[in-house]
Amino acid sequence: MSRLTPQRVLQLVAVVFLAVTGMTGAADQVPGTAIVDTHVHLWDLQRPAGIYWISNDDKVLYRSFLPKDHEPIAQSNNVRAIVVVQAGQSLPDNQWNLDITAHNKQLYRGVVGNLSEVIGTDQFKPLFESLCKDERYVGYRLSGRYQEELSAAFFRDLRLTAEKGKTVDFLVGRYTLKDIAKVAHRVPNLKIILDHFGNVRLDDKPLDPEWVKELRGVANFKNVYCKVSAMYGRVKEKPAPRDISFYKPVLDLVFGCFGEDRLVFGSDWPVTRTSGDYASVVKLTRAYLDNKGGPVSEKLFSRNAIQFYGIK
Repeated sequence: MSRLTPQRVLQLVAVVFLAVTGMTGAADQVPGTAIVDTHVHLWDLQRPAGIYWISNDDKVLYRSFLPKDHEPIAQSNNVRAIVVVQAGQSLPDNQWNLDITAHNKQLYRGVVGNLSEVIGTDQFKPLFESLCKDERYVGYRLSGRYQEELSAAFFRDLRLTAEKGKTVDFLVGRYTLKDIAKVAHRVPNLKIILDHFGNVRLDDKPLDPEWVKELRGVANFKNVYCKVSAMYGRVKEKPAPRDISFYKPVLDLVFGCFGEDRLVFGSDWPVTRTSGDYASVVKLTRAYLDNKGGPVSEKLFSRNAIQFYGIK
């Protein structure tokens, strides 16, 4: 009898999850594979911290986006599970994201908080362990950097994260791809995911060769995944193109680097609204996957996300 490896256990969990939620049957509400969306933002502009990266003259995004705004969209687009990613870096918003989605745990299966401000400090462990009491707290995002060096305390906290079976989303910028490669090497049991194709900016020019080299380098570490997310958001021109040929170079690259088993879908809603509606993002992604077959589509839209985040 074959040995049950951790990876095999996660694969079996994914199969059970898909069966229980009905994500494998022909009764889908809309055509195509049912979706686990791993990158949805919620925010309330009435909260003290606000959202630092949205200006008050942004006519599309400068408003609150709450579950009541997103749930009808999820239902109409065959989204069966959502991982909410904290939009800002406010520490209290970690708990707020858990609380605001607690009414519908069947849909909001995971929350990725943000512990950028405290990682590598004595504040990290008590806050992190408190948040982990809710099993839907699947990990945290590192989008801001408050320490110049990757310190011993920084790696201490990452090792604790790995021990707890939690994940880290990296928004490349303050932390570079080279930094993330160091993390993947030093904490090989830590599950890491790059948001938004490694946060590359897209235009009609060839991808930067140095960036491509660094992406390939970090992809060599098998504990690193990549989100096929924010396609509209990574484009300089607005509205972003709707032709899949525009996105094909970066999609080909990440498929070549990470393979079909380490890529997951994320809409980046509501930021998608700057260039189009939710359905158009899904349609664009499906257009690329059309020639790759149903099993690959199912991996990217659901199975890989379930395995990576340990969604229950």
